[in-house]
Amino acid sequence: MYLIIGASGFIGKHIYDYCIKEGIDVLGTYYSHPDKPEWIKFDICTDDLRNVCQQNFHGKIPDAVILCGANASIDSCKMNEEASKQVNIDGMQRVIQQMKALGVKCVFLSSEAVFDGNKGMYQEEDAPNPITVYGKQKLKIEEYIAENLKEYLILRVSRATGSRYGEKDILQEFYSKIRNHEEIGCLKNQSFCVTEVNDIAAGIVKALDYGLNGLYHLSSANYTTRYELAKLYAEKVFGGYQKIVEKEYKELPFLDKRHIYGGLLGSKLETLIGIHFLSIDEIIRQYIDTLPAIRNDSNY
Repeated sequence: MYLIIGASGFIGKHIYDYCIKEGIDVLGTYYSHPDKPEWIKFDICTDDLRNVCQQNFHGKIPDAVILCGANASIDSCKMNEEASKQVNIDGMQRVIQQMKALGVKCVFLSSEAVFDGNKGMYQEEDAPNPITVYGKQKLKIEEYIAENLKEYLILRVSRATGSRYGEKDILQEFYSKIRNHEEIGCLKNQSFCVTEVNDIAAGIVKALDYGLNGLYHLSSANYTTRYELAKLYAEKVFGGYQKIVEKEYKELPFLDKRHIYGGLLGSKLETLIGIHFLSIDEIIRQYIDTLPAIRNDSNY
């Protein structure tokens, strides 16, 4: 029995759907977007986990609480630093303390943003050095969990993407810009690991099934640049697109810094739980199968 805080988010929703598919007893929460009628409203800054358990689990304690809720926008965290701190640090810490009091296992989804992006393909043993407000907030919670809990899973995730049309991901961003004949500006050399979101959901549940404890990287080995991914997507889906350009950092309107060489080495967890990650080609092939008809337009 799992409780997902932030089931209305991109990854949270897929974890919820995976649990339902696998017949796992699960409850999801939302803050402002109740996509499913069975979800309950939960504010990590004010609400209480014990009340949630009493009202929805008949007083029983879930096997794990999976923390997906956060302000995950790098620029929003920078622009609204105090407001994002209230959610990403203060609110998260109060919920973690409630987990500790209840004796429930904590699963925290962290990010490659805890690293500085100077080398790429980071291992669990590499020293974090965040360069963004968002990354610093994620690291703060990682450290808080390690210092205060014995039973926990910290899972760092690289670039999550779906394999279906209409997801809130980078592929949908490419699709919208191409259909609107807009430029796709890519930060030069910006690299990451494209990891299919259902693989992420499966990895989280399998890590719990195996009783793993500690910090792991949940990431495929699909290491690519944003530019290369955009070119591949455009070629496979539209037969090519002329307005994909690499740009220098100063040419793009970022409010906070950006990683250049991201990506996480996920082989440690992959070996432990025996998960298979979809390749980029498989992701795009599945994505194409769900696409609506695209009109033939030579201007692409």
